Amino acid sequence: MTEKEPGLTKRKFSGWLLEPLVQTKIGLYCIALSAIFAFVIGIIIYTNFADLVQSILVLTDAPDEVRNIFAEYWSSIQGWIYFSLATYIFATIGVSIWYTHRFVGPAIAFRKHLEEMAKGNFEYQTVLRKGDAMEDVAKALNRASELLMNDQA
Repeated sequence: MTEKEPGLTKRKFSGWLLEPLVQTKIGLYCIALSAIFAFVIGIIIYTNFADLVQSILVLTDAPDEVRNIFAEYWSSIQGWIYFSLATYIFATIGVSIWYTHRFVGPAIAFRKHLEEMAKGNFEYQTVLRKGDAMEDVAKALNRASELLMNDQA
């Protein structure tokens, strides 16, 4: 097994919540906004569907049979609606955790780098994972450490 570079570690699932409060808040905001949007769209669809059913009931000679047909149709799609909603919520939580991890991880690495610099360890380098945000900031911070290390020599 090869030696890992500083800042690179293999994470367990629990390691994905680096800043649980921040990451959870972002996920909950996404879900809340989506729920509001879904609720509004649901009201629009439901009221228009109810108006359509009412219009058809007025035009038919068998309102009870038509009402039963629509009730069966509605109950048959409710399961799919709930399944889709649950899938969406879990996907949103997963994407929120994954995406925020790409921002929070570098912030933690920068904090560690600055702590090392405060201790006088200018050899410390921040190494981010491929795909992490703020790679340019990591390069600038590493360059600052190099300059300070060269000034110290």
